[in-house]
Amino acid sequence: LLNGPNFGGELPSSLFQLNYLNTIHIQDNLGKNWSLPTNVQVGDDTQLERLLLVRNSFAGIIPPWLAKLKQLQTLDLSMNNFQGAIPEAIGDLSSVKYFNLLGNNLTGAIPSSLGKLPAIEVLNLGNNALQGELPTSIENLRTLQLLDVGSNLLTSTIPSSFANLESLKYLVLESNRFNGTVDVLESMKNLTILLTRSNSFSGALPDG
Repeated sequence: LLNGPNFGGELPSSLFQLNYLNTIHIQDNLGKNWSLPTNVQVGDDTQLERLLLVRNSFAGIIPPWLAKLKQLQTLDLSMNNFQGAIPEAIGDLSSVKYFNLLGNNLTGAIPSSLGKLPAIEVLNLGNNALQGELPTSIENLRTLQLLDVGSNLLTSTIPSSFANLESLKYLVLESNRFNGTVDVLESMKNLTILLTRSNSFSGALPDG
């Protein structure tokens, strides 16, 4: 855990090549310009399970090599200044359960490859500038409990395939450009929190 105003710069590539390192946690460091290395040769024996870079001044793109961290269960890059698109390769994170990109400057579409995350429980993409439609591939995330895409520039309707998200409890769609009805949500029996304001939905919300 690196914590305080006096750290910064590009994280060394060697940090991600330490075979027995389990966790990297850097939080609340706003005094320096942070960045991730552009390319890292990650070995098959890398044991990193948790990468948390929260409320710092990380900038630049999210590098595709992060997808090579096959043991990664928590990836939290929230409240930074990451830019550009979410890399398609992120869908290769087969062990990730918690994926948080809240509060960055990400643009482009939500990659359909996110539908390949077999263990995902929390997917937070809120407060960015993501565009386009919700990918129908999200229907494959049967373990997903929280989906937050609020405060983006997303359009179109809620895919009917969302009815397959049988584990979903929290769904945040607010402050986008969605339209159509929310009828598909009626079949989501475990849904307890639904935020839809500041869109162009029509019809009634599901009961209960």
